[in-house]
Amino acid sequence: MAAGGGSGGVFEDDRSVGAWLRTAGTVTVLTGAGISTDSGIPDFRGPNGVWTRDPKAERLSTLQDYLADPGLRAEAWRRRLDHPAWSARPNPAHTALARLEEADLVAAVVTQNIDGLHQRAGSRRVIEIHGTIWWVTCVDCGLRTPMRDVLARVETGEADPRCLR
Repeated sequence: MAAGGGSGGVFEDDRSVGAWLRTAGTVTVLTGAGISTDSGIPDFRGPNGVWTRDPKAERLSTLQDYLADPGLRAEAWRRRLDHPAWSARPNPAHTALARLEEADLVAAVVTQNIDGLHQRAGSRRVIEIHGTIWWVTCVDCGLRTPMRDVLARVETGEADPRCLR
């Protein structure tokens, strides 16, 4: 079952949402970039979006380009150093979803976001379909390494860090 909110949504007020959640059975919530904009993380395609302001940034998110271009990879590593997710805090939307999960009204959150804000708000059942900024996974061998460890190597001058395995 799906439901929407906001302008033209199916709910008249918060009480209607609560009533629906209590009778809906299993509810899984899908979130995207919009949920984190109030936490200071820009979306991608909006008027102030990352890709709108810097069309080259989209190439940084394209696996084929990333793998084929060492210069592009080096730039992507540098940009990760200053990503707003490192200092962002969950906003009321993240907190509300965590509370709904805790009350067993939401079974899981599926997110397109890499920022980890759902987990910081308290959500435990989170599926990150685009991965997470907190971990790096080698595309060759699957080794999973904390992003902070790899970024420490970037900060000491390693422009395009390789897998340590």
